[in-house]
Amino acid sequence: MSKIKVLYATNKLGIGGTEKTLQVLCKYLDKTKYEIYVCGRLDGGIRKGEIEKYGIPVYVKPSDVDSLIEELKVHIYHVHRAGDYEPGTLPQKKPLGLKVIETNVFGELDIGENYLIDCHVFVSHWCFKKYFEKYCQFHNKLYRMIYNPVDFEEFPENISSPFHNTFGRVSRADDQKWHDVCLRVIPKVLKKIPTARCHLMGVTDRVKQIIRSLDVMNSVTIHELSLNVSKFYRNLGVFTHGARIGETFGVVIAEAMANRVPVVTLSTPGKPNAQTELVDHKINGFVCRTEGQYAGAVIELLENPSLRESFGAKAHEKARDYFDARKIVKHHETLYEELMDINFAASI
Repeated sequence: MSKIKVLYATNKLGIGGTEKTLQVLCKYLDKTKYEIYVCGRLDGGIRKGEIEKYGIPVYVKPSDVDSLIEELKVHIYHVHRAGDYEPGTLPQKKPLGLKVIETNVFGELDIGENYLIDCHVFVSHWCFKKYFEKYCQFHNKLYRMIYNPVDFEEFPENISSPFHNTFGRVSRADDQKWHDVCLRVIPKVLKKIPTARCHLMGVTDRVKQIIRSLDVMNSVTIHELSLNVSKFYRNLGVFTHGARIGETFGVVIAEAMANRVPVVTLSTPGKPNAQTELVDHKINGFVCRTEGQYAGAVIELLENPSLRESFGAKAHEKARDYFDARKIVKHHETLYEELMDINFAASI
């Protein structure tokens, strides 16, 4: 076998964290060892063109994944999905030698088609633990925890980022990603620090209505959602995170950390809570449970540049150690070799 053929699949190729993870894997996977294809099963999206820039073929809305797998003669089908049953996401006929990998984003179990999957990858220890506590382990399957990657090439370190009296966040335009606490604290922060400014990217109509009702529009800058977020992070002093549904990883948190921006996040007991796995309370950011704690944490960081710098440095260090794309991709390559029973290093 000269190269392992890998087909990455997800429902759409939009702007979210799952799709960005897929794009980064496409960028860094060793092209001398792997031939890569991508499938947007239900639709394309803004990342389709970005992936094609790497010379990788992208297939949008194929008739079915079985036909595409047969046409491309792939060895590994790697699908990114929620984990529970989604009709059409898995191949129904497994050609001899085909390995099926599921990146399980929400730690759920596909009761109907779990037997088709050879390996489950979880995006955080929280997600991994949730799955095992709820469903246990199945025989003859591989299980791995591999964090989502951060592309440090996207965030050059040689560009200076002075302290800014600013706070805010970026998210995809989904109300479930915008916890009201992140918005309600804005007037509290401005009351204490009138010169502060809030920057938001990816807001929904509902979020805009809340901001207007708080009478803080003059101190808020709303940015159009964009793939190019490096400048946005560099212009923040504090990253304010909070998702109504919690996080099973939190790509924007990891990216803020990579940019030396301390994160204030909200714990969501009873819901996905991996944000507390990324942010170490009072070490590289703050993990809060109440609105008052949240506002106080943002104010403390804005008023104390030395604390912000210390937290930011530790956040960057953790991001380098745990989320660096080059390290993450090596974990995927090792997994692929194990599944295919190939040792590229031994064959060189």
